[in-house]
Amino acid sequence: MEEDKQIIDAAKALGLSELVPDVYRDMLQPAARQVGDGLTTIAKAVKISLAPLEAGIWGYEQIKEWLSIRVTRILADRKITKIEKPPLSIAGPLVFQLIFAKDEPELKELYASLLSSAMDPSETSAHPSFVSIIQQLTPDEAKILRHIAQLDEEWPSLSEESAAEGYAKESVGLKFKNWCEKAGVSHLDRSDAYMDNLVRLRILHHVIGSDAKYEPAGYNRYGDFEASVSNTEYALVELTAFGRLFLNACIEKTEPNLKG
Repeated sequence: MEEDKQIIDAAKALGLSELVPDVYRDMLQPAARQVGDGLTTIAKAVKISLAPLEAGIWGYEQIKEWLSIRVTRILADRKITKIEKPPLSIAGPLVFQLIFAKDEPELKELYASLLSSAMDPSETSAHPSFVSIIQQLTPDEAKILRHIAQLDEEWPSLSEESAAEGYAKESVGLKFKNWCEKAGVSHLDRSDAYMDNLVRLRILHHVIGSDAKYEPAGYNRYGDFEASVSNTEYALVELTAFGRLFLNACIEKTEPNLKG
């Protein structure tokens, strides 16, 4: 039948065998009826469009050497003598995502550190969700987290109080921008967006509020004064407990290897 020929030709164009399984045949048959010979053209275009994805999925060979060497170095720096097999819930998604970050050295470092933590029996901070978090970071945000991790504080934070409306929030934003500048980000103008994303991922916690204080009427050397209410706004950005776990698992104390 002509439809069978069109389906077989389309399968060949997709890189499949001539013996198309029935389930795929059923999927292609309505399309063959609609577009006829055009199905092969569409199939060729689909194969070309999906080629980068195929290369990525099967691209472990491209990062295998770097990953094994880097993890070896990290564990050696930690002076680990006993190494455990990493949980597949971490290692599987991690390697898959690392393939797509192979040209992003800052993100590669986070993945390598997380895998090392998962293999380190003395480290209990590795968490499966960290793979997804790294996937949602930009290289600049990875730089910011490295800077925060290197601060000589267990719970790094930025805070401000002011009676001036909006000043506390603006001041904390500027202080975070200063963190970004010290981290060496490439796009300093995106500091607000970077903070929003780190808050969204629950690595940072952002609080904005105000306190009102009642002042009763009274008397001083200037004379009588009426009762009043004073308002103080405050803003705070701080590392969360979840964020501390992330930094412990995904960022090394030694200098990263960003040349691989």
